[in-house]
Amino acid sequence: MKPITGDIKFFEANITHQRNGKKSHFFKNQTNAILIDLKNKPKQKIPKYPSLFSLKKFNLLTWSASKHGNQRKFTTSNDLYEFIKNLCIDKTQNDEEIHKIKLLTFPKVLSFGFNPLSVYFCYNNKGLLIHSIFEVRNTFGDMHHYILRNINLKKITQKTTKKLFVSPFYPKKGSYKLFANYVHDKILISVEYSLHNKKVFIANMKLKEIKFNNLNIIKAFLKCSIYPGKIWINIHLQALILWFKRVSLYKIPPNEKIKHSFGIEVSKD
Repeated sequence: MKPITGDIKFFEANITHQRNGKKSHFFKNQTNAILIDLKNKPKQKIPKYPSLFSLKKFNLLTWSASKHGNQRKFTTSNDLYEFIKNLCIDKTQNDEEIHKIKLLTFPKVLSFGFNPLSVYFCYNNKGLLIHSIFEVRNTFGDMHHYILRNINLKKITQKTTKKLFVSPFYPKKGSYKLFANYVHDKILISVEYSLHNKKVFIANMKLKEIKFNNLNIIKAFLKCSIYPGKIWINIHLQALILWFKRVSLYKIPPNEKIKHSFGIEVSKD
């Protein structure tokens, strides 16, 4: 079978969520993620992956491009690569050309999976990170891409206006400060949500690369860092806890018509 992706790396992920305010809430979670080089090289040899991992076929771990991008069921990662590359284009500016895109996401487990957040790292021909894209999905079937363009490596946090209704415990208002960086074998991701100029929510994800082999896949499964539907189950479990705490609920608005937006301010932190 013709490969639909390039090299894939395997990561251990530690995730924390902190809600601030009168009814604070904190939880942490451990899981595993994969980093995918989306662009195939001409005449690339078929990569050899662990037997417990497959592309588009049933297995313990699987990944497919069809659930990313604009949800038009891409059949190849090259299609997804072109879609993401086009998102970064702004006709009013001369941007550096993108030569490589790496996608950080969560694999499906026994064909079950949900990706609330995937991050694309876009590089120029010198291997420098120039753009990053936060692909945010909610449990109501909607998706939005927050695009951080023309990144200055010394200040890679950017501010964006909240466009997607994510949680029924927060309105579709406010702003995010988004950060994502990949250095050597570690990835750091941060999402800070502010409402009425107050920081009300912080999510951090720290990832470290481990060998992508069957042994580590089995270990992850036995440690329950991965199991079918884990992320989806945890989201609803934490929502139930917040409901018991009597946190106010907001009505779910119609799906957002605008599907992507750009970082509006580089932070001066």
